[in-house]
Amino acid sequence: MAISTQSVAGLSSGLDTNTIIDQLMAIERQPQDRLKAQLSVSDARKTVLSDIQTRLKNLQLAAQDLKSATLWVNKQTVDVNDPTKVAVALNGPSGTGSYALTVTQLARGAQKWYTYAQSTSNRTITYSNGDTTTITANSDIDAAAALINADTGAPVYASAVTDASSGSKYLVLSSRVTGATAGAFTATGTGGIITEDTTRRVSSRDSNYTINGGATKTSPNNVVTDAIPGVTLTFKTTIAATDAITVNVGAPAPDTTDVTAKMKAFVDQYNSTLDFVRSKLDEKKVVNPQTSADQAKGLLNGDTMLEGILSQLRNAMTATYAPGNPTTLDQMWEIGVSTGTSVGSGTLNQDSIEGKLVFDATKFAAGLASDSQSVRNLVSGTSGFGQALDTLLTPTLQVGGTMESRLSSEDATHKTISDQIAFMDVLLNQKQATLKSQFAAMETALQASQAQGQWLTGQLNALNSA
Repeated sequence: MAISTQSVAGLSSGLDTNTIIDQLMAIERQPQDRLKAQLSVSDARKTVLSDIQTRLKNLQLAAQDLKSATLWVNKQTVDVNDPTKVAVALNGPSGTGSYALTVTQLARGAQKWYTYAQSTSNRTITYSNGDTTTITANSDIDAAAALINADTGAPVYASAVTDASSGSKYLVLSSRVTGATAGAFTATGTGGIITEDTTRRVSSRDSNYTINGGATKTSPNNVVTDAIPGVTLTFKTTIAATDAITVNVGAPAPDTTDVTAKMKAFVDQYNSTLDFVRSKLDEKKVVNPQTSADQAKGLLNGDTMLEGILSQLRNAMTATYAPGNPTTLDQMWEIGVSTGTSVGSGTLNQDSIEGKLVFDATKFAAGLASDSQSVRNLVSGTSGFGQALDTLLTPTLQVGGTMESRLSSEDATHKTISDQIAFMDVLLNQKQATLKSQFAAMETALQASQAQGQWLTGQLNALNSA
């Protein structure tokens, strides 16, 4: 009886042939296991390099932000000493200086109160702008107010208001706009549907204001754009001459807040990148690694390319820039960007272990205030710091650069090892099939031998008993 090569348990030999084959195959797979470990290491190295590439790209983008022309565009600022009374905003170029503002009257629209008579037939309300609103039959005062508010051509808003003293309900119409003329309106109804209570009338009016004690000006709105050219004023309350509000318009200059934020973002990205790269350079390899995590350690220990990049970055932080202004604000430490371990007159300490940057926002703001053009030349000029950092990182990060070459090399290694593993899979499967066949043949031979022995034993027993 033939024994299947798919199941070669030692039926005849008494051996655990499946286990023997597994152990033999484990030995055969050792070269492939080493290749798989190499593949895991290559993939881990590529992951770390990709992470470093991303961080360096972010650092390059932060440097490019510093030299962006839009960052350094001159802007004006406007503020007011009491924003609870007037809001201010720039709407264009404005004259630099301070402006004293008084507001003797706020603009408003007219408001009129009407008694309302519900009708069993349709009625019409006609306004001074020529629009009409149809009040449908049997509409109560709330429904009438809703019909008026739904009429986009009506010059008024409507409310149904209950008078607290009399308990009577009124239809109150309020102009949708302000101004002595624009905010005035009339409303008449057919069939006596509305009748005005003239004692409650509120007339429309313009706002009245003065700038720097000049002649009183008027506006139909409380939002004024021509009082101070380039500035929008929004009146919130009246302002007496004795309590005149001061509006300050700054001289055109780069936005200190934006520039400071971009510089801080660069410093933060620089420190983050430095920390990560340095951690990978200093990480030691694990002797006789037992886990994939151990195998992934120390893959870039002492990497010359990365050491070179860090060295260039350190040098960039100490270089002199903007040669057109060599006497002031031509080094980064002068505007508050340093390692925090400065020596002498401010030169960065090259022996600093970490080399991380410290950003002194106060010193940076002071530099902008005292000589914004020199700061701009230093940070964003054609021979400035931002351009130097961008240029420094380009060979590493550009298409076909050193980082892309490193990653491509890891891809090639991955493919080569993967192909070798796949080829070995074929050989290992063939080896396992051969072993199963050999052990099956052995079991078959043993079974035949055992059957022959049993036949001879039977023959001998028959002769002895004859």
